Amino acid sequence: MMTPTLLDVAAITGLKPTGGPYDPNNASKNISLTITKDAYSKYVAEQQGPEGEEVSDVEHVAFLTLWLSHFIFCSKSLQVAKKFVPMAIQIHEGCQFGLGRL
Repeated sequence: MMTPTLLDVAAITGLKPTGGPYDPNNASKNISLTITKDAYSKYVAEQQGPEGEEVSDVEHVAFLTLWLSHFIFCSKSLQVAKKFVPMAIQIHEGCQFGLGRL
């Protein structure tokens, strides 16, 4: 089995492996993501915006939350972990924090 390193994640995401500490309390309150269905396929159907329209901020945060749950932190439950919403909001807003201590 192959496991991505922090440098792999940094190269793919543009996030830095070093930097200030991550604090979930620093997430902006301007974006509110409501998760009622957390199974991957139901979550995608619930969060997907209208076809043909530009991706909204909430839709982008929803994608980042799914991506963090499934591909970065590899949630074993096959569900979107709500605990990653503050991190997704901070990534969406361009906040830089170190991935090394997560």
